[in-house]
Amino acid sequence: MKKILIADDHSLVRYGLKAALLNHFSDPEIDESWDGQSIMTQLKINTYDLILLDLNMPDTDTNTVLHWIRNSSPDTKVLIVSMNSETIFGKRALQMGAHGYIEKDASPDELIKAVNMVLAGKKYMSAELAEIIVNDTLNRKSMNPFDGLTPREFQVAMYIVQDYTITQISELMQLQYTSVSTFRRRIFDKLNISDRKALVQLADAYKLN
Repeated sequence: MKKILIADDHSLVRYGLKAALLNHFSDPEIDESWDGQSIMTQLKINTYDLILLDLNMPDTDTNTVLHWIRNSSPDTKVLIVSMNSETIFGKRALQMGAHGYIEKDASPDELIKAVNMVLAGKKYMSAELAEIIVNDTLNRKSMNPFDGLTPREFQVAMYIVQDYTITQISELMQLQYTSVSTFRRRIFDKLNISDRKALVQLADAYKLN
């Protein structure tokens, strides 16, 4: 029996994912979470084969959650199920420790394919994302300037784009205020921009928001 945790803040999405899993697996045990705290609570009392994890949930830093899952439950596989573009956010998710990435508008058959691959110990990604990763590796360079940011810097950049304050980001990521300020300065330096407005425009150009 597979034990699976669905983590998404939208009840209709959880319902749809659960229905797809129930149609495929024989009597899976499925639990639900809706934010980072509820995920951690579930993992303290249960062991899961797989977590279907949304990237954007209230009061949740996905990077912190992924790091916590890797340390507290290293045998648990994580498949990101997100509305964000895979070609932009998929590579980051894999770098942060996810075992696969699939967009929410994928078909139920594609979801089950992704779930089976991840449960089998393989990485799941679309052919388009695989090609991007191969090309970046061969060229040793990415055309996307955001790929020059570290995972932490990228996460801070996305929060700045969403108009979070430094205080809010430090609380969400459990970092010192000065550390977040340093990340912001590094982000602006690496992207060769001077303010949030320019960051938002750049993020929009690369379809990050």
